Amino acid sequence: MRGLWFDGPVSQVFLSQTAFDHILPSVARMTAGFLLAAALGIALGLALGRSAYAHAVLDPVLQFARAVPPPALVPVFVVFLDFGTQMQLTSIVFSAVWPVLINTVEGARAVDPVQLETARVYGLTGPQRVRLLLLPAALPKIFAGLRLSLSLSLILMVFSELLPGTANGLGFQLTDAQSRSDLLTVWAVIVLLGALGYLFNAALLGVERRLLGWHTGARAT
Repeated sequence: MRGLWFDGPVSQVFLSQTAFDHILPSVARMTAGFLLAAALGIALGLALGRSAYAHAVLDPVLQFARAVPPPALVPVFVVFLDFGTQMQLTSIVFSAVWPVLINTVEGARAVDPVQLETARVYGLTGPQRVRLLLLPAALPKIFAGLRLSLSLSLILMVFSELLPGTANGLGFQLTDAQSRSDLLTVWAVIVLLGALGYLFNAALLGVERRLLGWHTGARAT
């Protein structure tokens, strides 16, 4: 691993050119896909959670779409988007959005109707109710969905880079090493993926603890 990625100069934070060619593009794809899925899932989840009618109409569609394995849709994405970054991001977003969306809907629907009615009586506008009531109440569920979404983003990032037409990334490096029977590189990539998953999860848990300190304290009380 040191010889592959971490023997660069100090000016490059010890990252080698191979790391810039493979690790950074993979991390960028995964991060972009995860953030897009999180933003889309939270926005749609809060909207559906506020409307009982919209939830009743669209829930079967959401459950159907969530049940479709994302790798099964890759040929469809390839037809419309061709191989490349757009297809890779679409695959990641489509897979990672569902845990966030479903958990956000459940969190928003769990808000006490009396609290919502009290907010209306006190003259809070729709955006204010979302920001001050629905979003804080749904945050515990949202973070539960985000943790699942993060794992799926990493998995789909690797899978999308295993496909033909990819020229860089850890998935590409893994496939290339397998084709050359380079087992040291194969194991190095596997260990690095595990380390990246652990670090990203630890960072997300740190953000969760910071934002949900009030929730943890309330549960303890």
